[in-house]
Amino acid sequence: MISITDYAKVTTIPKRTLSYLHRMGIIEDPLRQADLTNLHFFEQIWGNKELLRTQLSRLSIRTRLSFLRTADLSSKWERYAYSRYYNLQPGKELPMRTVIEEIQTTFQFLLKKEQIIRLYQIRNRVQVVRHREKNAANN
Repeated sequence: MISITDYAKVTTIPKRTLSYLHRMGIIEDPLRQADLTNLHFFEQIWGNKELLRTQLSRLSIRTRLSFLRTADLSSKWERYAYSRYYNLQPGKELPMRTVIEEIQTTFQFLLKKEQIIRLYQIRNRVQVVRHREKNAANN
């Protein structure tokens, strides 16, 4: 029997995904033989572009674009911050302190210095995206 943590060290499937599968009750920790068999199959199709394309095609174009913009944001609070800034009305301001308080209240944890730095990076990224979209619309 091998633990999820140990298996994550030898597979291409991220530990976060393995933990998600465990939380959903799809695999056990430690992994059973049936889990290992299923994960071996899963590894073979992990990241396959054809399968991803088929899955994404079920989503509306708007949902797809939203998903793609935030696909590399691994936590819910990061995606929350991104959407708060992205969906902000033009000309309106949203102070960083407000977003920090919202995240701490909604997700029930205190942001550390590194996470606050990450928030600034997310806000800057949104500003760049919105600026590019504005320029593309003007051209």
